[in-house]
Amino acid sequence: MIENSQYQELIAKEAKHWSEVRPDPQNPQIWHDPQLFQIFFGKHYRHLIERAVASGPNVLELGCGEGNLSIELAQRGLRVTAYDLSPERIERAQARARQFSLDDRTTFYVGDLNTIALPAEAFDSVVAHDTLHHILNIDRLCNEVRGCLKPTGVFIVMDFIGMGAIRKILAAVLYAVVPTYQPYRVKWTLRRRLRGFLSSETQRRQSLEDGSPSSLHGESPFEEISQRSIVEEIKRRFLVTAYVTYSPFWFYFAAKIRLPKAMKYSVARLFQAMDDWILRLGLARGAYFFLEATRR
Repeated sequence: MIENSQYQELIAKEAKHWSEVRPDPQNPQIWHDPQLFQIFFGKHYRHLIERAVASGPNVLELGCGEGNLSIELAQRGLRVTAYDLSPERIERAQARARQFSLDDRTTFYVGDLNTIALPAEAFDSVVAHDTLHHILNIDRLCNEVRGCLKPTGVFIVMDFIGMGAIRKILAAVLYAVVPTYQPYRVKWTLRRRLRGFLSSETQRRQSLEDGSPSSLHGESPFEEISQRSIVEEIKRRFLVTAYVTYSPFWFYFAAKIRLPKAMKYSVARLFQAMDDWILRLGLARGAYFFLEATRR
């Protein structure tokens, strides 16, 4: 098991990383471009919101970041409680809620989801969007979620489950070769991060236990620390009523490949169609999943 002193050092580093995340022109991310996000994830994101709204008035969001989802849920009439590891992000979420006059419907807390204690049977739904793959103690958190849901409550998750070694190798090769917003000279320096990028969940966790950072993300040590175990741990504690995977591969390049602006979204839609084709042929499962579950 990881020692407490090591854990405290790593969780502080994780919080610092997310406090400092900003759009980077050389390394653009799909979630910083609303139109790209809509192309690849919009269908499932809207479904997550609709299911939360239908579940009842009190919702808990795990890993709320700067409050985008929490504010959308509050705008739909829900009372939202939300947690995030980063104090700076919580401050920005609170400021955005005040900007939209939703501070009476939203309550934001700084909290470590690995160790948090949640109130018993307090929520009609718990939502987690792109959060659980950063949680080391995913088994403990699932227990807390089960306990904080009302008997008829639902757990709604939209998250990253990983691409697997072959797809990661192919992605790394294509990223190295294809023109991207990141210059080739910078990409060459990233080769030292390749081991961490290719590591599986098991390898990352073993690296933690060994006290070696070689298989961990340099700035975000708990990046992808949980992948397949997310669904496994949920299934142990909940009755899964909906589960689907999507975006197996080409989503990775949509924001990164350097293209004329006029072509950007047309190419993104082609990438999305190629991802759908991969799924229909059964060549790979999706790198992301949508899941809904109820208490047993």
